[in-house]
Amino acid sequence: MCLALVLMFALFASSAHAQDASDPLALITDIYKSYTAENDVPGYSNVYCKRLEALIDADLKAQEPGDSGSIDWDVFVNGNDWQVSKLAITLVSKSATRAQVRASFFNFKEQQDQLFDLIIEDGRWVIDDVRATQKGNRWTMSKILTHAPNAFPDEKPRAPQ
Repeated sequence: MCLALVLMFALFASSAHAQDASDPLALITDIYKSYTAENDVPGYSNVYCKRLEALIDADLKAQEPGDSGSIDWDVFVNGNDWQVSKLAITLVSKSATRAQVRASFFNFKEQQDQLFDLIIEDGRWVIDDVRATQKGNRWTMSKILTHAPNAFPDEKPRAPQ
């Protein structure tokens, strides 16, 4: 339940920051500022595209009352708790309507590498997908929410029951 609240705060937090619509790095930088500041409730409002928001909403609605959903961790830090250090945010690629931004950091002592696919929607950059790319713990947010078999490519296949 606690993680569902963190995910919800990431979706609906009231402390929206001004974002430079021409710079996809601004969105990801502002999100991570809330994790590196003295802040018990990180978040940033309206960060996901409509498609990803719809997947999150559908996933949460499909859960039993009190369950946190298919994603029961904070996707921005790839964990339940955070102590972000050595943060590096870099632009991987950018076109007029799409961009990829990488956030590399340590969460406590674990190296993390998150790749954000961004699109322009309603005149601003929003997150279209999130991928953890650290070998051994890779996942793709949209694939988890749609229960795709390759959502966790490093996970060993389960034996048939």
